[in-house]
Amino acid sequence: VLLTAAFYVEHNRANPLLNTRWVTSAAIVRLLVAMTLIRVVLSEQSIGAVGFLRAVGLNNDQMQTLFVVVLIGTIVGIVGGAIALAPTHLPQPVIVALILIAIGAWLDSHATSVTRPEQMYLSQFLLACGGALFLGPAVIALIGRVLPDPRNLISFSVMFSLTQNVGGLVGAAALGTFQVVREKYHSNVLVEHLTLLDPLVAARVQGGAGAVARLVQDPAARTAQGVAMLSAQATREANVLAYNDVFLVIAIAAVLILVWVSAVLLVLKYRNRPAAALPPPVPAKAEP
Repeated sequence: VLLTAAFYVEHNRANPLLNTRWVTSAAIVRLLVAMTLIRVVLSEQSIGAVGFLRAVGLNNDQMQTLFVVVLIGTIVGIVGGAIALAPTHLPQPVIVALILIAIGAWLDSHATSVTRPEQMYLSQFLLACGGALFLGPAVIALIGRVLPDPRNLISFSVMFSLTQNVGGLVGAAALGTFQVVREKYHSNVLVEHLTLLDPLVAARVQGGAGAVARLVQDPAARTAQGVAMLSAQATREANVLAYNDVFLVIAIAAVLILVWVSAVLLVLKYRNRPAAALPPPVPAKAEP
């Protein structure tokens, strides 16, 4: 209610602090939506990769090199974006960034329970590079809309911060929820096939019981320990499958955003193309 009231007041002010008419223009809305969606996709680095590695038993100390790779990818993206940045070719870096993000997320979607940070260096490098490569053109495009009327500078600052914060929060919440839902699904699928009547399952339980035979003398307690160990392994595999689903969804989302951005650019290019010049009139021949 308060946000709606604030929007109404700003919309009807003679000198608004937040130019609602500029913010709700078609070009700005498209740009803000694209920035928010890409920020949601980039949540893969903080939620997907780190969460996956923690799910398989790693801690932050074992991921330090991965964080260095992400930092290098960010620097490469910033430098590459600065070199390739041109006001007349702003969409091209955005398209390249989306391609890099889609490839990186797709590579991560093939992870297993034995995947370690070393196997994710390339994918996380691509994601970091794509994220940094996207920001430059997005900021320049917004600033280009501000220059004709500097009064929109505050609106630019507010909307840019809003897209990054909201995109990050929505991405973290949506991906985290999706991962939990998929983990429950995969866990149910895996557990329903675990029965002691299956020789392979019984052998795994006995193997787990044998691992604690020197510490636990009671056979029933050893069997319970074996079942608990097998259940923990099933939960870990369910988490791995769930994170693979998250990575795949991110890759698909990046491709869909890429298709949408490309379609918008093609439509705008078609609309803004100059009209074909009419041929000069043919002079009439003089009658004899």
